[in-house]
Amino acid sequence: MKTATGQQPQVQLKTPYRFKISWTPIFFLTPAIVCFLVFKYYPLLQAVYMGFFDYKVINPPGKFVWLDNYKYLWHSTEFWNALRNTFAFFFIYFILTFWVPIVQAVLLNEVKFASKTMRSLYLLPTAVPSVAGYLLWKWLYNPDYGLLNYLLSFIGLGPYGWLNDPAMSKWAIVLPGVFATGMGMLIYYSALQGIPSENVEAAKIDGAGPWRRMTAIVFPSLKFVIGIQFISFISGVFLTFDPMYIMTGGGPANSTRTLAMLVFNSSFKEFRFGVAGSISLVMFVIIALITYVQLKLSNRD
Repeated sequence: MKTATGQQPQVQLKTPYRFKISWTPIFFLTPAIVCFLVFKYYPLLQAVYMGFFDYKVINPPGKFVWLDNYKYLWHSTEFWNALRNTFAFFFIYFILTFWVPIVQAVLLNEVKFASKTMRSLYLLPTAVPSVAGYLLWKWLYNPDYGLLNYLLSFIGLGPYGWLNDPAMSKWAIVLPGVFATGMGMLIYYSALQGIPSENVEAAKIDGAGPWRRMTAIVFPSLKFVIGIQFISFISGVFLTFDPMYIMTGGGPANSTRTLAMLVFNSSFKEFRFGVAGSISLVMFVIIALITYVQLKLSNRD
């Protein structure tokens, strides 16, 4: 076939697509992937494996018992009590601590004077080792010579049992978490810095008040960050072990014994590693289900 000028048209041949691998990001991601496989996923699979055995450390894996460990949990009042306590802690942590860093970040975002200093002050409690902090709070809660009862006595309140009272022990354990929300506050504060100031100024010109600006601009902009933080919050609460172990040891009357403590007691005190593995799998399934529901609800919105 020839063109109007009598010349043969040139045919452009397509070069085959070559798949290129960028080795630089793979090089930097490899250590993190290896750490996750070794310290996260391998222990999880090992716990699932142990749950089907009467696991013996000296002569592993021990006798294969199939679902007997899970049957034991089904009929165990200790397990159901720990499960109730875990969900109770989940709701108390949500009420007292989850929304605190959001409010702190919103208020700090409005402060223009010495904001860097205030951010540093919010982060100071996170520099205190958790064990030392919980031991300090345990001393503050002491019913005989604790500072809290001493201060409350000046206004005619108390004395309270705090950690010795089953009705107050859960709230007393969660209360220190209110003062250790600096990292969460910094994450929300960084997200707030990404909101265009023009949008806020336009809302002010249109006559939108503070609450209207919060619901129409601020919270929608924080929606994704809040969702990610909530997923981290779920796993963090269900795996919380230090405050219960240090401050109460699971008491009084097992009112603060959670699933994480039950895993510790079953494995390192009673040496029932198969039971501990089955509890770990139950915790994983619960966290996964709550996370799935939360993701579905957030995507629906």
